Amino acid sequence: MFFALWPDRDVRARLAAQAGESAGRPVAADGYHMTLAFAGAVEADVRCALEAGAAGVSGEAFVCVLDEMTWLGVGDIAALAPSHPPPALLGLAERLQRLVAVATGQVPAHRYRPHVTLARLGARDPRWSPPPSEPVRWAVADYVLCRSRREPPGVYDVLARWPLS
Repeated sequence: MFFALWPDRDVRARLAAQAGESAGRPVAADGYHMTLAFAGAVEADVRCALEAGAAGVSGEAFVCVLDEMTWLGVGDIAALAPSHPPPALLGLAERLQRLVAVATGQVPAHRYRPHVTLARLGARDPRWSPPPSEPVRWAVADYVLCRSRREPPGVYDVLARWPLS
């Protein structure tokens, strides 16, 4: 389970165009998202605590410009990221990560780096360099709580949604 930004159809189409320029196995466009806070597999009571806590997490709507194609070594992925993440995005992620930490007792293992995964590269080819990317402007008006399905992989269910002011 995780909190994320979930793009609309137009943003997904523009991200898919960028994915076509990257190497590796593309991620299905229906699964594009920007993770804000990861909780993992949780019991029903923790899910309820996450949903109740999220209802009290407020934030302002913002525009996120995804303009930097990058390789993230942890998962060997090609991703599109904001070169200058909006403060509203970073603040929202921080508040939701605190909520997850309180509800689950888990502290994030890595520093938060906002991105949308476009393709999985497998083993990185040292000659790979990111293709130029066309900036994708994303007007963010809400965030969601999602869960991953076991089968097929890369498919997610949006469980709840909260608006940003």
